[in-house]
Amino acid sequence: MIEVKEVIVTDMNRRGDGKTSAVRRVLEVYTKEGILLANMDSMGNFSIEQMLDFGQFCRNNSGLTVQEALHQFSGGVIDSYH
Repeated sequence: MIEVKEVIVTDMNRRGDGKTSAVRRVLEVYTKEGILLANMDSMGNFSIEQMLDFGQFCRNNSGLTVQEALHQFSGGVIDSYH
């Protein structure tokens, strides 16, 4: 089934601190209600800062599986990883 919807595409968000990772634009796709559907970071969809934050989150929530931790860490936006 194919469904066509209007979305908002923006590259106004930036990632990187300029020290541990380069500052760059992030392409994001939102619903008209403001829910993030997808993002594209030229250096991968996780910055070094986000990976460090996720590692700390996992350390503090050791009872969660990686899938559960990723879902909670991302606020439900990311449901799986590869």
